[in-house]
Amino acid sequence: MKGWRSLFPNAWYIAVREFRGRIGSRSFAVGTVLLAAIAFAATQVPVLIDFTIGTSQTRMAVVVRADGLPTDARAMLEGQLNGSAVSDPKAHQAFALSWLQAGDMAGAQQDLEQGKLDALLIIDRDPVSHNLAFTLRTDLAADGQTVRSIDTAATWLALEDGLARAGTSVAAVARTPFTVLPVSSSAGGTNSISQEVSANVLSTGLIVLIFMAIITYGTWVAMSVAEEKGSRVMELMLNATTPLQMLAGKVIGNGAAGLTQYGIILAAVVGGLLAQGPIHELVLGSSGSGAPFGGLNPTVLGAFVVLFALGFLLYSLLYAALGSLVSRQEDVQSATSPLMVLIMLGYFMSIFGLQAIDETWVKVASFVPFFSPYLMLARVSMGGVAPWEFGLAVVLMLISIVVALVVAARIYGAGVLLYGQRVGLRQILKAARVSR
Repeated sequence: MKGWRSLFPNAWYIAVREFRGRIGSRSFAVGTVLLAAIAFAATQVPVLIDFTIGTSQTRMAVVVRADGLPTDARAMLEGQLNGSAVSDPKAHQAFALSWLQAGDMAGAQQDLEQGKLDALLIIDRDPVSHNLAFTLRTDLAADGQTVRSIDTAATWLALEDGLARAGTSVAAVARTPFTVLPVSSSAGGTNSISQEVSANVLSTGLIVLIFMAIITYGTWVAMSVAEEKGSRVMELMLNATTPLQMLAGKVIGNGAAGLTQYGIILAAVVGGLLAQGPIHELVLGSSGSGAPFGGLNPTVLGAFVVLFALGFLLYSLLYAALGSLVSRQEDVQSATSPLMVLIMLGYFMSIFGLQAIDETWVKVASFVPFFSPYLMLARVSMGGVAPWEFGLAVVLMLISIVVALVVAARIYGAGVLLYGQRVGLRQILKAARVSR
């Protein structure tokens, strides 16, 4: 009980020592700068994709050998292939089209064979059915996106031609009223594919951040314990402090160093997201159409911070306890392997759970403290959690942290006294009963 009453200031001194030692190392500085640079670069991937798409163009000639095409045939084909870019002179067009007549066929064939054209689309009319017939000559992949786009555009043109011969048009048919209504009267509107994809990508990214942080910084704690135990420094420290104070100090110190590094990385991510628009405009001449912060909102960010801190604290206590059972840093990985299995299980459950976020097993598992940092965060980011559910998960995690602290302090107090022997469950339980 004395150790509980006098947790500070000894734990604080140990935490400061751990923090300064960790952030003062060259590997920490280099790793932080490197990870921040990678994080910033990752936020610019959409710009790179838009640049790649925006600078590629398929050169295609259209040879019209059919008579009686609809008056808007050319506009329809170009609209299907280039979309809204047709009406915007500054926008990039995916297809550069040249319209030719039947007499230009030989020249178009020659340009195609010499590589001046990527594709040649020939439009004929079937003499029996009078429907349009299309022939595409190209070396592009038959099942690739470009050929599929041409196929779709040709289908629409054939449909327009058939409707025109019947006395109507696609535009007239498209004026048919079509209304989408939400099922729930309280719903703000229907979901779009882009919103669902954005939420899924955001959830996966945040889950990966927590997963990497728990493993990386938890290992820091275990390695620090094993290092001091192996160098016998811990024996001297035990004369002035208690195992509980040492445990708390190491978790707080290494945790603060880890949060400092993650804070810098997250700052680079936010800076990269803010810079997306200006960089996009500088490179491509437009600011892009992506949602600000990739769909990240205060609710999701707040949930991430809370679950990140609680999850790290819970797992770090267990990492420190298991790290105290070995005397060499080389043995840390084997000692913490059971904990790694638990972390991996939660991670994979959350990844699969994103595809079935409303399933009962996902909801139940999100309240299990070891899995809450992943699954509850996934549910919050996908927008399917009531406030009481999140509050209950936080309370259960806090209770688990208190229990883990008691258990970890016992194991830690026993483990730091075990030197030069193979530590088994019986030795741990025996030493834990008499540890202070």
